[in-house]
Formats: sequence, C-alpha cells, structure tokens
Amino acid sequence: MGEYTWMCPTELDRERLVATVSGVGPARALMFVVLAFVVAGSASEIGWWPFAVLIASAVLSIYLYRDLERRRRPEYWAISGWLATQLPLAVGIAITGGARSPALSWLAISVVSLVARFSRLTIRVGMGFLFLLLGAVTVGVDPAWTIAHPASTLGCGGLLFSVWVFAEALLRSDLEHRDHDKVTGLPNQAKFADHLHLALRRRERRGGTISVLAVDLDGFRLANDSLGTRAGDQLLRHAGARIARAAVSAEMVARRSADEFLILLTDLRDTPAAEQRQPWVSAERAPQETAHSVQTALAEPIRVDDREIYLGACVGVAVLAEREAADDHDQTVEQLLSGAQLALSSAKSAGPGSVTLYDRARPSSGRRLSLISRLRKAIDQGALRLHYQPTVDLHTGAIEGVEALARWEDEELGMVPPSEFIEVAEETGLIEPLGAWVMDEVARQARIWDQEGMEFEIAFNLSPRQLSQRELLPSMRTSLAAAEVPFDRFVVEITESSALRDFDSTVALLRQMTAEGFRLAIDDFGVELSSLSRLLQIPAHILKVDQSFISALSTSPDAAVMVQMIIQLAEKLGRRPHAEGVETEKQRRFLLENGCQYGQGYLFSKPVPADQVRELYLRALAARMMPVPPPAEEADRPAASGAESIQIPPDLTDVNARFPR
Repeated sequence: MGEYTWMCPTELDRERLVATVSGVGPARALMFVVLAFVVAGSASEIGWWPFAVLIASAVLSIYLYRDLERRRRPEYWAISGWLATQLPLAVGIAITGGARSPALSWLAISVVSLVARFSRLTIRVGMGFLFLLLGAVTVGVDPAWTIAHPASTLGCGGLLFSVWVFAEALLRSDLEHRDHDKVTGLPNQAKFADHLHLALRRRERRGGTISVLAVDLDGFRLANDSLGTRAGDQLLRHAGARIARAAVSAEMVARRSADEFLILLTDLRDTPAAEQRQPWVSAERAPQETAHSVQTALAEPIRVDDREIYLGACVGVAVLAEREAADDHDQTVEQLLSGAQLALSSAKSAGPGSVTLYDRARPSSGRRLSLISRLRKAIDQGALRLHYQPTVDLHTGAIEGVEALARWEDEELGMVPPSEFIEVAEETGLIEPLGAWVMDEVARQARIWDQEGMEFEIAFNLSPRQLSQRELLPSMRTSLAAAEVPFDRFVVEITESSALRDFDSTVALLRQMTAEGFRLAIDDFGVELSSLSRLLQIPAHILKVDQSFISALSTSPDAAVMVQMIIQLAEKLGRRPHAEGVETEKQRRFLLENGCQYGQGYLFSKPVPADQVRELYLRALAARMMPVPPPAEEADRPAASGAESIQIPPDLTDVNARFPR
C-alpha cells in the first residue's frame, strides 16, 4: 500500500479510514436516490441540469472507491471519493436557497463528523436543531412563501434527511471498524479489553477465574511473504475461524495484530454463594486444554489458492486465580494482557508448538527462560539421562520391573528437579521430543537387559500432550520394536486427568495400544477427581496408588481407608494394585495384609542409573535363595509364617476392624 502519510501515520489508522469511508455504500446509494427525487421535484422550476451533476458524482465516487485496498495511497482516494459524494449536496444547496439554505450548515457538520467522528447523540442533536431551523426559516418566517414553494421546502427536508442517514451510516461503520478487525471479522484488541473489563465486574459479584490466551501463528509470515497479502488475508480468515471454533468455551476470540490472536476464558460461579473451586482442581487446566485444542485445530492443512498450508501455534497463558485480588480493573487488564504477551514471548523462544503459563509469583523468570532454551539443547544433544526405580514383589523382594524416570544435570543450572523441567517441557511442547527420546532409550536398555537374561517390565510415562499426538502409536511401535522384546514387557503409565481429557479419542488410542500388547497403568490413582464410570472404559492393567496416601498411612486413618478401597477396587475390576512411595517396613506390611503385592519406593531402592539395576536384580535374586536375618529389634520375636508374620501398625488396627477383607 505504500508508506504512511500524515493523514494515516500507522497501519491501523489507514485501515480504519479506508474501511470507514468504503463501508457506507448502501447509505451513499440511498442518499443519491433521495437527491434524485429532490431534483425531480424541482425540475419544473430550475430544469434538469442537476441530474448531470448527480450522475457525474455517482460515477466519479464509484471509480474512486473501487479497490481501495490495492491503491498506493488509499487514504487519498478514500477522501477524494467522499468529497465527490458531497457534490450532490452542493446541488441541493443551490436548489434549496443557496447560501441561506440550512443544508449549507449541515454540510459543514458532516465534514467535521468525518474528521472528528462525532458520537451518535451529537449527530442527532445537530440534525434536530437543523430541522427546527428549517421550520423556522420557512413556516415561521414566511408561511405564504412556504405554501407557494412546497418543492423547495420538501427538497430541503429531504436533503437534510439524506445527510442524516449518511452521517449515521458513516458513524456506524466507523464504530464497527473500531471494534472489529477488517480481515477476519473478529473483535480487535480494544473490544477485547472492553469485554475483559466487563468480565472483571462480573467476577466481583460472582467470583471465579479469568484467563487470557495470546496465540501466535507459526509459519504465517513465511506464507504471507511467499504467496502475497491477498493469500495471507485468506489464511488469516481461515485461521481465525478455526481458532474461534476450537475455543468453543471462550467468551471472546479477537485478533490482536498481524498474526496474533487473543482468547478470553471465564470460569465464574453461577451465584456469589456457589461453592468455590476445590483446591485440587487446577485453574490452569482449562486454558491449557483450550491452547492444545487450538493447536490441534491449526495442525490440519489450510487450502488457499489450491495450496495446502500448514500452520502451528505458540500460546501464552495468563490466569487470574479464584482468590486473587483485582481491585484496580485497569491495572488488572494490563497485567493479564502483558502477562499473556510475556508468556507468548517465552513460548516463541522455546520453539514452535510451545504453550507457556505466565506466573507473576514465580521468583525467577530469568531462570525459567534459561531453562527453556537449555532444555531444548539438552534434548537435541542427548544430555539427559534415565534412572530406573525397581518395582518389587512386596512379599519376596524380587524385582519384577522398573520405571524409567528422566534426570537432568545441567552445567549452568545444576541438577534440575524433574517436577520443574517436566512442567516446562509440557507447557512448551518440548515434551514431545523428550518423550520420543525416552522411548528410544527405554528400547535400547530393554534389549541390553534382555540379552543379560533380565526379563522384567519397563514402565515409562506418557504426558497428556503426547496422547494428543496423531503419530504417537506408530512412533511407539517403531521405537520399541528396536528392543526386539515382546511389547507386553512395556508398561505405559498415564494419569487420570490425561485419560479424561478428550476421553473418547484417548480411550480409542489406549485400546489400540493394549491390542498390540502394551500394558497400561493409571498413575497417581485417587489424587484427581476419579470418574469410576469412565474408569471401566479404560483398558488399564495396573492401578498405582499415589505415594501421598502411602506416606500418610501412619498418621491418618482416612488415608488407610483410601488405600484399602483402591486396592479392593483394583482387585474387583481385575486390575493389579501397585503402591508408590513405600519407605517403611510398616507400610510394606500394611500393603501386603490388604492384598497389594507390588510396590516401589526408597525402602527398596531409589531411582538408579541403568548400570546399577543389574546389581540390584542379582542381589534380590540371591536374597530369595538365602534367608536374610531379621532386624535387631525383631530378633527376640517368635518366628511366624504365612499371614501371622504380617504385623499391622497399631494405629491402623481400627481401620482393619471397620473394613474386614
């Protein structure tokens, strides 16, 4: 379109002016029709020459308004077209009294309305004043002349009415363009901010959470530069429509800038007295699920000019939590928008397909940015390591399997906790290459152990984001087939929340996995809000009791009740119960007494490198052949066998009485 001018110093000003002026076509046509009737009514007094001016003005304005978006200086063409549209007003002024005509005053007002963009109230007050003025200078001053010259009076009234219609349409078009993006038809950032203010006022009355997502299209700039702005606009329209459909629970989807969009999510209570969100239900889950839905929608190719174009999306998320103060609405709106933008910048730094959550309470954003970039390099360079924690038969002590756990020691950051870098990997999309590396490494190690005669299960975790990958099962099949061991030696671990997300698709995928021989475990069972009806549909082989319940066994009878119920539920459903975080002998005994035969924890071994697993395996094998002397504090106890050898902790005796097996 050419460089910017004093009339339109920015792209937004240019778009607004062009769209405003060119958006009043119907009103312009109506004005020409009204003026044609005015000319026809006055033809007996002044002739038909005004028709020539009217037709010339119409043809000239059509030419000037045509293809404005392709003009080098569209604002000049738009203003010229608007001025050409005013030529009939000059004709009307000449017909209705020359310089004394009220239409001359309204012509000045209409020019000012284009430049200053008056409000609708101002236009209506001005028009009311001019109609009163028309009545005063006609009926009020000289009623006899008014009766003798009805064409002049009606013509002046019709002229004022046509200008009123044109001014209203001009203002409406301008307001609509201020609120909506011309290319996609979505609301713009100003409208989004206004709606966010309204959401904050509703939140004051009702409570709840508000989330803002900033979405950046990966690959758009390359497509726009390669195919041109026309194809780029089509691509934006398709992408905007897909984002709006994917964010079905959103209050508003808006376009922020060239290839960035905003999504507003609200989770407000129905009434102020409604029950507050439970603390274990994450306020971040809904926006992250929406972000993944948007990415999934954009993953499908978009056809533009017989070409298939693939886009991706980076997403930044800012959340206003349930109990977080938001007294200053202007400041809160700014914080949410800037927070989402900062999170989006982090996501873009992490690479295509990343989702990053902005946390204003996080003390070291610098460390987080460094962690994202260094984690990507560590995955590419194979700098992470897998440690393995044995799964043990609680009765015999034999190692029946291991769980693969990623570990990362960075030269600059030191030993990074798994909870920290796994969270970052999940948010930024790095979990996908990390998961692929884990499967390759598990397959390589499984083959080594199989050649050494150690035939046991190897478990590894799949994240919610991995479960949404279309090529997950083929990549699993390819990676793990390299181990040359049966697939039933591999245990795929998922959490309850990841299974319940997009439930039907996930269950179909899990059934395909188990049909091919993979075993399935539900990790951290009981922590989330379990849906027992849906649990029946998940083809799981193992239910893993979360370590939080195991650690609370000696202090909370309620935890013991929960553990017993999960074990009994697993047995009734034909699943194998498995305990995590077993750290004491009392815990082991309680689990055995209640029917849980398998577990893992520091009582048996911490996660160790692969080369130490063989030593643990052989030691456990030797212990089965050679009796191990009892601990010193139990040396004086009489020997027992069978069920009598299992001692129940005193603080759990009442639990066993209430829930007999």
